Amino acid sequence: MEDPTSADPFGGAPPGPPPWARLFRWSALGYGGSGWWLDAALPRSPLGLLLVAFGIPLAWAALGYDLAADRAAYLATHDITCQLWFFPLHVICVRLLGRMWAQGLPPALDGLALDPAAQRRITLGTFGRWASLGALAACLFFIVRDTWFGLVPDASGVIPFDDPKMWDMAALGRPVHVLLLAMWHLEWLLFGYLLWLQIWILYAWTRALRRVDLRDHLDRVLTGGGYRAAFTLLGRTASISLVFALGNLAFIAATGELIPRDVVHIASVGDFLREMSDLLSTTLLFLLILASVITSTVLLRKAMTRAVHDVFRRAGADALDDLARPLAGTGDATRDMTRVMDRLRAMAGMTRAIVFQREVESVGGSTVGLVVVKAAVPLLSAILKLAKMR
Repeated sequence: MEDPTSADPFGGAPPGPPPWARLFRWSALGYGGSGWWLDAALPRSPLGLLLVAFGIPLAWAALGYDLAADRAAYLATHDITCQLWFFPLHVICVRLLGRMWAQGLPPALDGLALDPAAQRRITLGTFGRWASLGALAACLFFIVRDTWFGLVPDASGVIPFDDPKMWDMAALGRPVHVLLLAMWHLEWLLFGYLLWLQIWILYAWTRALRRVDLRDHLDRVLTGGGYRAAFTLLGRTASISLVFALGNLAFIAATGELIPRDVVHIASVGDFLREMSDLLSTTLLFLLILASVITSTVLLRKAMTRAVHDVFRRAGADALDDLARPLAGTGDATRDMTRVMDRLRAMAGMTRAIVFQREVESVGGSTVGLVVVKAAVPLLSAILKLAKMR
């Protein structure tokens, strides 16, 4: 549904969200069968997931402490200590998305009346090894960027990790630098699933919606509310992404990257891509979320409008044909009753078409509005930061 608390279009009680859309449940942290490599590698139970989500950064931090050349400097480095909550945020967001999509995608696609071939194509790119490869492709730029950034020295022969004007981590030692890069790479892989989902929605869903024929499915998709499962899925995905984005903004604020260091000069888009990867990632994520939700809404409305126009055409033809014949009594009760029923059916067809048209005009409106609100924080943060760089 566009909004899980929205009322039934015919005045019924507000329906609750489907079970797969209820994120504030303990069971939502259990494995849902996404087939994503990292999601499947994590423990299946909620408790096991949390133990691993917090245990990995704790073990990583302990190893880094043992390897650090200067342990006091190590404990004072926010890029190290903030990983104790930033890494679990990645794990929890990916698990919530994986379970929700595994359970919510089938009813969402069925509610849009997509044919079996289209549903198979969309499902193939959403789950399993193809989604894992897509996630890797989606985050590859960020992994390469961080590796280059961490290991390649500048013109003066100093890597950014060691530069006191940049990261000032020379006291930690090279082994800690490598550990930090490894953690960043793992987090980018987890983020890749969030980004890949939006890329795939924008491509596969819009491709299917351009071709869907809803003429024989309007009762189920439109007035029956079948389309709402898809908008619930998109809206909940935006909510999870917003939590991730807020965590990302908190991380870069705590590590001193919310405003670029004085030594960093941002004079072009290329500079932004190289120097502001964390902000770039959330900005890109929400630009894709906005694009996918708006595009899906527009295309679904167009498909519905085409189908409704066909209903209007048929209903109008039937009504005109029936109105051309006078509704006069013949003395034959059976025949007269048949004529009355034909007239009522013709008028009911016109009424049905009008109801369809009214519903089409509201499809996706609340979801688009809510997603715009959710996207405001990360996108405005990027705009404000770019404005300060000028």
